[in-house]
Amino acid sequence: MWSFTFHWVQDFSIRKQSGKFSELILGVHAAAVTPKWCKIRGSDVICHKYKCIFVEVPKTGSTSVRAILGKAWRPHLNLWQIKNQVENYWTHYGGRKNRILEVLYLALPKERRMQIGHRQFATYFKFGFVRNPWDRVVSLYERTEALQLKDRMPFDEFVGWIQYSSSTCVHSSPHRYQLDWFVDPNGNVLADFIGKFERLDEDWAFVAQKLGIAANLPHRRANPRTRHYTEYYTARTRDIIANKFKVDIERFGYEFAG
Repeated sequence: MWSFTFHWVQDFSIRKQSGKFSELILGVHAAAVTPKWCKIRGSDVICHKYKCIFVEVPKTGSTSVRAILGKAWRPHLNLWQIKNQVENYWTHYGGRKNRILEVLYLALPKERRMQIGHRQFATYFKFGFVRNPWDRVVSLYERTEALQLKDRMPFDEFVGWIQYSSSTCVHSSPHRYQLDWFVDPNGNVLADFIGKFERLDEDWAFVAQKLGIAANLPHRRANPRTRHYTEYYTARTRDIIANKFKVDIERFGYEFAG
């Protein structure tokens, strides 16, 4: 079990002295040194097995996707933050072998780590999903997870809270728009594909074909509602969400419709 690690560590000093250490670590970084679950500490799902990065926007079917790709260590970081993680840290986790490899990888000069990470980020398929903002706000209100507000306030009050909030999830990094998860600080889209929750099965089939995995997406943590999302809104609250999420509505072509 540990023969690979022993020989790798044994070869470490020789290759570092000869200037070939970075070539060795690059090969290991790109190889399948992969735990059972595809995940990265402190980020969304980075799956080395399928060479992809999944950006987890809350209430867009993320639980179903994680059932295939694996569990994130800490969800809801944006793609720019994930890019910084990939370019600076060892992103394979699980087991003693990867802990050793992490120490050795961090011994590389920062510039070399960034070069390796940049290459990996560029070649991995980066994707996520978005959802109609009016429907998504209702889903956030009706959520049955830890932060459940429907028993504490009426929907109109919740919309008022959303109106002045800088974030639509419980995590510290603010994401006013769903688009925020997919862009760099200059607004450039970093994702290769942004699907829609409204056609989740169809868009997942496209992703699955790209990754070479099962096209059937298990629907986990479904929260069926007895009312259509439009029935939750008054003219006032509808306009609040329209103004609050104007960027997403225009960028992804959404409208308030039955």
